[in-house]
Amino acid sequence: MLSLIGLAVIVTMTTLLIMGRIAPIVGLTVIPFAGALLAGFSFTEIGDFFGEGIGAVLDVAVMLIFAILFFGIMNQAGLFEPLVRLTVRLTRGNVIAVCVGTVLLAAVCHLDGAGASTFLIVIPALLPLYRHLGMSPYLLLLLAGMSMGVLNMLPWGGPVARSAAVVGMDPIELWRGLIPVQVLCLVMLVVTAVLLGLREQRRIAARAGSPVHAETLSGDQTQERIEEHELVSASTLGSAQGSTPGAESRGSTGRFGSTGGSGDSGDKGSAGGSGEIAETTHSARTHEFTGEADDLWGGTENAAATPRWRMIVNTLLVFGMLALLISDILPAPLAFMLGLSAALVINHPKVSDQMETLKINGGAAITTGAIVLAAGCFLGILEESGMLESLATDAVAILPGALIPYLHLIVGVFGLPLELLLSTDAHYFALLPVVEGVSTQAGVSTLAVVYAVLVGNIIGTFISPFSAALWLALGLAGCDIGKHIRYSFVPMWIFSVVALVLALALGLIPWS
Repeated sequence: MLSLIGLAVIVTMTTLLIMGRIAPIVGLTVIPFAGALLAGFSFTEIGDFFGEGIGAVLDVAVMLIFAILFFGIMNQAGLFEPLVRLTVRLTRGNVIAVCVGTVLLAAVCHLDGAGASTFLIVIPALLPLYRHLGMSPYLLLLLAGMSMGVLNMLPWGGPVARSAAVVGMDPIELWRGLIPVQVLCLVMLVVTAVLLGLREQRRIAARAGSPVHAETLSGDQTQERIEEHELVSASTLGSAQGSTPGAESRGSTGRFGSTGGSGDSGDKGSAGGSGEIAETTHSARTHEFTGEADDLWGGTENAAATPRWRMIVNTLLVFGMLALLISDILPAPLAFMLGLSAALVINHPKVSDQMETLKINGGAAITTGAIVLAAGCFLGILEESGMLESLATDAVAILPGALIPYLHLIVGVFGLPLELLLSTDAHYFALLPVVEGVSTQAGVSTLAVVYAVLVGNIIGTFISPFSAALWLALGLAGCDIGKHIRYSFVPMWIFSVVALVLALALGLIPWS
């Protein structure tokens, strides 16, 4: 019964989020709460589950709130615009080059194995470029998530460390056997980035109504084409937004949690919507592009130049923040609190301006932080109630006996879809021990089981609603969990299955 209720909770919530029929906060709190009551838990017990879950994501929520405020001020100052223009000129508007650069940057940044810090570095740096080139922010999440998943094969990565603890092996020894697989996946990653870049390039050209490809244009021509596209799209949205494109205003670009179709993004209360991600400019022209996952996202051009000395100080401040995150000298939430304080004083000396800036960006920060806390409620109830562990055990028990020798391969092939049903902890601490115990009785080696489960699941971490780091990424990019799953699920699953099949065919993973 516990397994059935847990499955019903997960399937109901995930389906409603993907369909855009429910707001994240509602789905992440009401559905698991109702499931726990149905399972017979008392209010006191559910309260304890809630406390455990909130404690697990509290640092992420606090960090996210202050990170959004910090990077909002940096965007407002126009800090990333010169970098975006330079990159556009260097790549000559080549979407494919940007995609390859995304996976390589994410891989380098994820060498420490910390998903939250990687997203904090990669998304704010690349999101303005994606917007200027008309690329989907969901593509940024997909590429970064896949790259980080491949790097999670490192011995200090979460999945390998968990697997080593379960089977009683040394993580370094476990990783040595995975090195050829990881190298293969890195090569596949670059190839996948090229293929997705070609697809994105065709999409942009189709939306522009012209067969001209971005790489055939010079940097200046590309920028002119982008601005032209932005004006056309903005004019179609102007009436819905209640503003005229090109008008001097303080507005927002992007919306977090909007799950309506294209053209419904002007509603603050759209189904599944959960507030705005405010990216403002001081006396700036603001264009907003939201809606379906493949919508054209516009950029923001600063109308008022920021003094050179302030740009230099802001740059040093951002690099200082990144150094603190990488070195782990201070807790990330405290680092962003200090960084936000410095950013406010540097860019807005007047207290009234500081408070106004916090009001402009505060709605986005608080809304996103609230979603992360709601995710903590969801995680706490399902994990502490035993629903996830029971679901993993019963799922294996119902398999026919003839499939037992191939159980590790079956779990590997369906590793990514299982990530939507089980958290990373449940996958390795609950499912893996059961699969290993059953498979070894059928003559399959422990190493074969661990490698198959790892390779099949490793990419799925950053598509799962159980990942706190993913909610951080969604907040930073102004994206919606349902659209992210719809956009990324198939490419990620194909990548995982192909990696597993190639590793088996090349003998990099033992069959038995």
